[in-house]
Amino acid sequence: MKIASGYERVELMTGGRGWIEDQGQWREVNPGDLIWNCAGDMTIGRSDLENPYRCLAVSFRLSPTRQRRFPRFSFWPDLEAVSKLADEATRLFINGQFDRPTLLNYLHGLLVFQIRRHEHAAQTERYPQRIRAVMDLIRSHYASKLTLHQLARQAACSTAHLHDLFLQHTGTSPHQWLIQQRLKVAKEKLVGSLDSMKQIAQKCGFSDAAAFAHAFKAHTGRSPGAFRKHYFNLV
Repeated sequence: MKIASGYERVELMTGGRGWIEDQGQWREVNPGDLIWNCAGDMTIGRSDLENPYRCLAVSFRLSPTRQRRFPRFSFWPDLEAVSKLADEATRLFINGQFDRPTLLNYLHGLLVFQIRRHEHAAQTERYPQRIRAVMDLIRSHYASKLTLHQLARQAACSTAHLHDLFLQHTGTSPHQWLIQQRLKVAKEKLVGSLDSMKQIAQKCGFSDAAAFAHAFKAHTGRSPGAFRKHYFNLV
């Protein structure tokens, strides 16, 4: 089926084996494949007779002039979650518990989230192994007093070489990447807990609340207190 102007149709493969036309060629699709079809695209058009494809198909209406917003092909590796979503979407659609716009907004958000997660994972996989090893260490020990020498030892290279690798592939230094990870966690704690600034600073690896506040404002343009107040006011 060809997607008409003003519509998008997402097909999330839940089982079996199929094929979809892509740039004049037939592309095989399998469970976990997430296809975001826009106007002019063809939906899945062939199936394995011995193992017919099954998918969750969701259509969205939008402005006819809107351009493609997401990559056409993505992947959701957690097949158990894929199956659960398909079952949930079918149940909610059949029992009419929610109106159509609410259900579509819910599904749209989940599908977009998975696309962005896949993009992030794919980007991380493109980094050299040495950088990925350091990133993994930082993610699991961001609250520790990690030094550049410790990070370089994890990467099995010199501190200078690690610094150059990070600049080349991430556009920032290992130290700044560490600070960014600490601030990501700090944002979660500011919004999701009532911890004091001192407690958050300690849990996120900053020497004290003043150092935390300085780094936070330097990266976000506002104080931790202003950030928390803004999001609390949205609730």
